Parts: sequence; C-alpha cells; structure tokens
Amino acid sequence: MANSSSRYRLVIFDEIDDPQELRPMICGVTGTHPTDVVQWLARAPGVWPQPLDEPTVRKLLDGLYEFGVAAEAWRADLFPELSPARTVHRAACLDQGLRIDGLRGEPTHWVPWDRIDMICAGKITMEDEVREVQAPRWPSAVVSGIRALAFQKPRPMERIARSSRVPRDPIGEVIIVRRDPRIAFRVVENQMNYAYLGERLKKSAAENFPIFLGDLCVSANRAYLAPSTRALRERRDPEYYEFSSSQALIEYATHRLLWSWYRRDGDARAHDLQRGVKKYEDEDTIADTDMDTEWDASGDENREEEPR
Repeated sequence: MANSSSRYRLVIFDEIDDPQELRPMICGVTGTHPTDVVQWLARAPGVWPQPLDEPTVRKLLDGLYEFGVAAEAWRADLFPELSPARTVHRAACLDQGLRIDGLRGEPTHWVPWDRIDMICAGKITMEDEVREVQAPRWPSAVVSGIRALAFQKPRPMERIARSSRVPRDPIGEVIIVRRDPRIAFRVVENQMNYAYLGERLKKSAAENFPIFLGDLCVSANRAYLAPSTRALRERRDPEYYEFSSSQALIEYATHRLLWSWYRRDGDARAHDLQRGVKKYEDEDTIADTDMDTEWDASGDENREEEPR
C-alpha cells in the first residue's frame, strides 16, 4: 500500500483546448490562483509544478477524467529525474550496444541496445553572437579646413554601428535514457568525438551528428523515439524539434518518457482486461484503468502523428 502521507506529481498528457473550462475544477481542488492555472493549462501537456497529497491528486484525476484528459500521478520519490544527464564526449555505436568512453578513450559505460528506453533529440537555439565594430572616426582636420575656406560646414561621417549581431545555428542534442539502472546520457553536437564513424566521418560536427543519431535510432530499434527525434531525422519544420535551452529539452524528454510508460502500461492493462483479469492499481502511480482502456481503443497512431 502507498503511504497516505506520500506526495505525488501530476502528469497531464493531452493538450488543453479550452483552459477556461478546466479552471474552476483545478482552482477548487488546489486553491491555486485562476490566472496561474490558466497559464499552466495553456502550456500543457506537462507536469504540475508542485507535489500534491494523495486526496488532492485523486480529485484532480477524477476531474480530468470527466473532461476526457489523459493524466496520471507519480509518487514524488519515484518520479524519474533525468537532470543532470551525464554528458558524453566520446561514444561508438557497435553491433551489440553503445560504448561510452572517457576523455582518454577508456571504456566507461556499456549499454546493450535492448536496454535503451528512449531517444529524445532536438536542436537548442543559440543567442546571436555580438561582434564589436571599430568606433567611427572624426573627419580629417585638413578636409574640414578646406570646407571651411569654401564657406561649407564640415560634413560628418556616416554613423557606423558599434556592434553587430551574427545569427548562430542551433546546436543538436540527444538525451539517451537507459533502464536497469536508469541513467540519462546527453550528447551535444559540437562536444562529441565521432571517430568511430571511420570512413563515414564528415568535416563538421553538424554533418556528423545526424549520422550518429541515425545509427543510434536504427540500432536501438526497441527504444521509444520521441516525436522531436523523428521530426529532426525527417527534417520537418524546426518548430517541432527546436528548444530554447538544454533544460527545456530535458523537461520535454522527462514528459515523453512518462508518456511512453503510460502507453505501455495502458496496453498491458487493456490486454489483461480482455483476458478477464481483475482491475488493479499500481502503488507507484495513480491512474484510471477504464480511461487507459478507452485510450487504447482509440489507437496510438493518432497521438504519435502529433510532432510534439
């Protein structure tokens, strides 16, 4: 049995079409200010920012179910924390798994392909580079004197910008989550050694990163690919895979990992119900089995066609 004093993290998996419709229910249960509730719902799907006690989270789940919103709650002490992910500078995609090496080339971690739970990739937008420009110079004294003799005013030089902004290309990143034990690895496009590519090695990190990502996705064929990963590989519109920061990518990866588990558990519960197995509830999560069955009947394809 779960401890009645446990705190829970509420996870919403659906976009909210009309935040105003859900506002009274959530405000009444949580006591949160209406403006804060509407702003958070407008950004959903996501994880409710504060842990909640069990009675509160059950009321929220019941209310969300009435509105047809897919959600579940995780015990706070079991909620998967992917941050900080371990940054990888050297790795190789081999036949049996992913080998991660240290800075001196020594093997530090081995991940069999069937142990990779999720691959979540994206591009991190970078701030424009600011370059200083030489300060403007005053007109030559000789030229000014000649213009004065001709009864003409000195002609000022055109103003020159003291700095200019140079746009920088987004940088690719991928979060790799392994299970048993759960560890999150982070590969940054321009911080990675791609020597394992051999003859496929290109001149720039921007060219090598997609090759590495492709090797990773093909080899870990049982891993869940986040929608942003597929969008990046398929070169869709950047809005589907660009993130404002590395932390934003981590938060997105956490939510997509939870969604993959929710989908997997929904499939398992629906299968048990079809076999006549009695309904059950996980001690670590709170979710409605009927809702999982209804969701499963609608098919996974509709959800996964949505890039984000």
